Amino acid sequence: MHSSQVRSVEEVESDEKTGRRDPLPAGSGGSDRRRFLRLCGTTLLAGAAGCTDTGGDADDNGSSNDQDSDNETPSQPAIEVSDATVSDTEIYLDETLEITGTIENGSDVEGTFYAELRIDGTIIETKEVTVGAGETEPVMFSGTFGEPGEYEVGVNDAHAGTVVVERRPPEFEIRDASIEKTTIAVGEEVEVRATVANVGGREGTFTAELQVDGLSVETQDVTIAAGDETTVPFGYAFENPGRYEVSVNGVAVAAVTVAPPAEFDVTATAIERTTVRIGENVEVRATIANVGGLEGTVTATLEAGGEPIATREVTIPSAETETVRFSVGFEERGAYALSVNGTEVDTLYVTECYVPVDERITVDSRSSNTYTFDLKKRVDVTIRAETRDGVAPTLTVAGPSGTLVDGTTDDSIDGTVTTETAGSHEIRFENDALLPWRSGTWDVRIEICTW
Repeated sequence: MHSSQVRSVEEVESDEKTGRRDPLPAGSGGSDRRRFLRLCGTTLLAGAAGCTDTGGDADDNGSSNDQDSDNETPSQPAIEVSDATVSDTEIYLDETLEITGTIENGSDVEGTFYAELRIDGTIIETKEVTVGAGETEPVMFSGTFGEPGEYEVGVNDAHAGTVVVERRPPEFEIRDASIEKTTIAVGEEVEVRATVANVGGREGTFTAELQVDGLSVETQDVTIAAGDETTVPFGYAFENPGRYEVSVNGVAVAAVTVAPPAEFDVTATAIERTTVRIGENVEVRATIANVGGLEGTVTATLEAGGEPIATREVTIPSAETETVRFSVGFEERGAYALSVNGTEVDTLYVTECYVPVDERITVDSRSSNTYTFDLKKRVDVTIRAETRDGVAPTLTVAGPSGTLVDGTTDDSIDGTVTTETAGSHEIRFENDALLPWRSGTWDVRIEICTW
């Protein structure tokens, strides 16, 4: 630094009285991109918004503290930058660089010095520093860079250092993590979602890791631009019951309870009655228990002969039971084996009735009148006999399994007999009178309901 670059106290005071300010030296007006930054204060790189193009390059001798060397007098101070340093030589774009200069007055006269922060030779900022005779004063500049690169930094003509500015490396964080539900069945897949953000300065690839009880169970690689975020979905099924802590890259998501799935058993069945007429409904009931570990919904299916005829859907909590009711009827006679979800209920006999006998008969003493029918098992036979004259009848019903009605005598007979086995059945009305003139006249009606 030459002494011609310094203005004396007397010159400064004179300028203040006259209002004159010594302008900062203008540069050559070249196109260097950093010449736009002189008035930005804390921004050290081109392209900062709001900067005014009032700066310029430093002059050829590296100082903006120019004075005509012919005007030097022994009383003018000799001030220069004796040292300059930077706080770091490698920084990221968003980090602040501090530049420190030491201004030294080697004369016996106090003086004012214009300290210039220079980046690659371009004046970025100027500060006015007053330095006492024989003293030193520090001057500090600070700011951030707007673009990566390598920069030569100095204060006036004192080199502070070469600074390398880089974008920050990729840096990732889990901003949100959620799970579809926290109670699931063994073998049921559950979805876990995590939002991953890249808060660094460059694009990068992140390995998202689904963890169960701290152990990695699934990974996914995602590439994320700087400042962006993305959602990573996982699907996972637990094979064993228990309680598990789920996390993504160490960030807790939730505790998951895994239980045996809902499982249903039909524990009891019942039917209102086992014989009905065609078109007549009967109620069928089934008790269903949930013997699994979770609430579930079951479809109860009533079957006849293995064919579904009715369904009911019911939701049953774990370890509880529900009773399902069906009302069922058939339009054709037959024997229907009923079951609910494969569990036997009973056989329902749907019958059709006809009257093969409806007449008045007269039977002499010690004689009988017999009706014979070939019947199936579980056929209802309704027998009515009314005495119209003489002796009351004695009724006997017999089949392959034996005697069903054994000698019932009454003026009015009305009853129903159900066959026990299939085969020939006899219905006999007898006149048990001993005297030959004692006959009996009866109105007889036989109704057979068969399936």
